[in-house]
Amino acid sequence: MPLSISKAEMEEMQAFVKHSHRVDLSAYMLELEPEKRALMLRFFSKEQLAELFAELPAEDKINLIESLAQVDLPDILAELDSDELVDSLQELPSNLVTKLLLHIPENRRQVINRLLNYPEGSVGSLMSADYIAVRKRAKVSEVLEKLKTSTAGHEHLNTIFVIDDERRLNGYLYLADLLRLDTEDLSSIIHWRPLTITTGADQEEAAKLFHKYSLLVLPVCDSEQRLVGIITADDIFEVISEEIYEDYALMQGMAPSESSYLETSVITLAKKRIVWLLFLMLSATVTGGIIDHYEAVLSTAVALTAFIPMLMDSGGNSGSQSSTLIIQSLALDELDFSDSVHVVWKEFRVGFLVGTVLALVNILRMLLFTDTDFLVMLTVSVTLLLTIILAKLVGGFLPLLAKKLKQDPAVMAGPLVTTIVDACALLIYFKVAQILIGL
Repeated sequence: MPLSISKAEMEEMQAFVKHSHRVDLSAYMLELEPEKRALMLRFFSKEQLAELFAELPAEDKINLIESLAQVDLPDILAELDSDELVDSLQELPSNLVTKLLLHIPENRRQVINRLLNYPEGSVGSLMSADYIAVRKRAKVSEVLEKLKTSTAGHEHLNTIFVIDDERRLNGYLYLADLLRLDTEDLSSIIHWRPLTITTGADQEEAAKLFHKYSLLVLPVCDSEQRLVGIITADDIFEVISEEIYEDYALMQGMAPSESSYLETSVITLAKKRIVWLLFLMLSATVTGGIIDHYEAVLSTAVALTAFIPMLMDSGGNSGSQSSTLIIQSLALDELDFSDSVHVVWKEFRVGFLVGTVLALVNILRMLLFTDTDFLVMLTVSVTLLLTIILAKLVGGFLPLLAKKLKQDPAVMAGPLVTTIVDACALLIYFKVAQILIGL
């Protein structure tokens, strides 16, 4: 059945393509019916098609490739920066990657293959090979000519790198300084001893450098300090976002997912959640065992039972606060295992202050709203103070220990801290009850 669309709709569609950002375009395209999507593609320039291709999910990339004429593919692939092209190829099936590589010129294909061979998660797999590099003896006119003929994106041209005859990185200069220069000599605007990172480094290390030094671009070198690529700030945003999501998932006791929520199957979601839930369920038998062990204490002072949830929740929340703060500091390289003593001492003082306030407020609350024996009130409040202190110490130290053991500190937050603190809180509670109430 032929597609029915009015002239006004076509004009509106054409105007939307002309004036919209590529992110909005890709989102809009995904909502269209296949027939309207095919019609809308007619209004795209080759540059816009390349931008759309880079933004679309893997399945829609495949559909777009199948809908394009073979003669258009080389031009569209040529419009993509090397890092965007590599990211796209990594999402596609190997047979389709082989097909697309045939549409790329030999000299560029070698570069793309080299980038594809870097390990996933390494700086080499993230970097772009599109940049401007000149010799330090180059003249301003030569550099400007290179800029004019470059096919790199605008974000790759703001910084120009200075190399020697062996392609070792010597320095860099800014495009703005170049345009303001009133001589042919570059030496006065070159910044020497640039900050660099190697191809084998983890992407997270690059993210830390961008954050610490407020970088817009970071040159990537091989083991011999030869310039092989660059990472720009827009490249690192996704890395930072993925790291935040991964840490948050681990802190909630889940394995991170690479797909969106709606694209992930129920079975996959269940698999990612079940391991931690099983661990927490089984570890809860420890707290149950503690309660069984002190059953005589509870039967003698039944009022103690009502305050167990409050003590466990307060301890768990308090520990999670500390672990979250320490994990953030570890991610920013503000802390290391060598700072353990300072962290423990600080968290002890914080726990004492917070626990004292909570304990006093708890006594006041019980005096005003409950008819509880004074010794029970004292037992609950002393336990609350000690539990808060312990939770702060556990929450502060466990992420540091994980870092020392080369594990992700986020694993030591959330559910794990809560589980440990819950068991300790019960032990403290019953021991304090035995001492103060004499049970």
